[in-house]
Amino acid sequence: MTGYKLFSDKMLLLPSYVPAHKWRGGDLQTLRNTVRGPVCRLHSQGERLFFNVGPGQKLAAAWHRIKERADGSLGPPIIMVHGLTGCETSSVITSAAAYFLSQGHSVLRLNLRGAGPSVHSSYGPYHAGLTSDLREVIKQFCDREGVDAVNLYGISLGGNMVLKYLGEEGAQAPVAAAVTVCAPLDLAAVQQRLQQFRNRVYRNFLLKQMKDEARSAAPNHPAERIAAAVTAPDIYVYDDVYVAPTHGFDGADDYYARNSSGDYLTKIAVPTLLLHAENDPWIPAKDYLRRQWAWPLHMAMATDGGHVGFHSQDNKIPWHDRCAEVFFRSREDA
Repeated sequence: MTGYKLFSDKMLLLPSYVPAHKWRGGDLQTLRNTVRGPVCRLHSQGERLFFNVGPGQKLAAAWHRIKERADGSLGPPIIMVHGLTGCETSSVITSAAAYFLSQGHSVLRLNLRGAGPSVHSSYGPYHAGLTSDLREVIKQFCDREGVDAVNLYGISLGGNMVLKYLGEEGAQAPVAAAVTVCAPLDLAAVQQRLQQFRNRVYRNFLLKQMKDEARSAAPNHPAERIAAAVTAPDIYVYDDVYVAPTHGFDGADDYYARNSSGDYLTKIAVPTLLLHAENDPWIPAKDYLRRQWAWPLHMAMATDGGHVGFHSQDNKIPWHDRCAEVFFRSREDA
């Protein structure tokens, strides 16, 4: 029993996965990190780095450098991109970072515009397709560290950004390999899923966090735009009155249509692993299952994992993090 199905036209060995009995079901898998906190904990805050992404705009990141592994090797650093309302201290980010470090990978935990420590050096809102920022971060980081390529790891909204970036860059991307976890492929479909009655608790939680982000950015926006954001009744309206106009889109529908990563998949030239769960309450699995998957893309669909859960009965490390580490390491040996 593997607990997942692999969609790929190439051989790829992924870790076994036995969903945890204690956290069985999409909602419990999703909520486990909120209830219990990160599985692995970082022992260092890392070195603070900043990246210029526009006039007066800098993104903050936490840099954890591994000098070399026990065998003397050193793989590409991993740049991690968080999800909606997240930042470098999100449970799923810190847990994954701690695990990657324990396996000998250097890690950069990036904060998008207005998120986490970036709130002091940039103003939000970020959005799911703001790849110009990610492009600048990768370029400046490679120049700073003297490396030719990095690995990318994107969670949820961050996964959409990673996939869109890879599609835009094609073979020119200075990326050795990429992994996304529960990335939205169709932003409009995700918004519609979150609008369902059964997701009202998730929706209300996210919307509250998003409104807090808008309040933090208030000095940098017209008062009426912030007022519209903090009184928005749902995520669609928030995107329509705040995120979309801030970034020059003609409303939420235009924002979703132009930034959904599913439209960029066929242009990706970098080996990429997409991980998802059939019972993710936020991201429809059908957006993954209706597609054909061929090199350089691999897709693994778990039967039970929720949204960025994947908690196992047979291993304390979430399955998606073990898959990512195996995939990154396999590309070093390719």
